[in-house]
Amino acid sequence: MTGRLAYGDPARWKGVPAPLTAAVVSRLAGHGWTGTRATEHGVVVPLDGRAPGLTQAVARGEHLYVVWGGARPEWSWSTAHPNAPTGGRLALLLSAPDDPADITAQVLRVLCAGRTLP
Repeated sequence: MTGRLAYGDPARWKGVPAPLTAAVVSRLAGHGWTGTRATEHGVVVPLDGRAPGLTQAVARGEHLYVVWGGARPEWSWSTAHPNAPTGGRLALLLSAPDDPADITAQVLRVLCAGRTLP
C-alpha cells in the first residue's frame, strides 16, 4: 500500500500523518541521521558536519526543518536555530506529498547539496 491509499488525501491533512513522518525518520536513520524526529507538521534533522550542503547552517548550530503546509500545501524546507525554529526562508522540497522514499531522497539531497535540484 502506498501514497494516497496509505495516508489519505494530502489536501485534507490537518497535520502530517504520523506513519508518514515515522517512515521518513526511519529511512533517514538508516542513512545515519539518527537524531531526526517527527513533528505534527514534518521532520526535524539536527545538523552536523555530515551535511556538506549546509555548512553555514551547521556552523550556526541550526537544524533542518522539513514541513508540510502553505496556501497550497506542499513540502518545504529551511534551517533555523532549534530554540527559534520560526522565521527563515522556506524552499520547496520538490517531492511527492505522500512518498516516504521520495521525501527522504530530497532531504538527503538538501543535506548533501544545500538544494533540491541536481
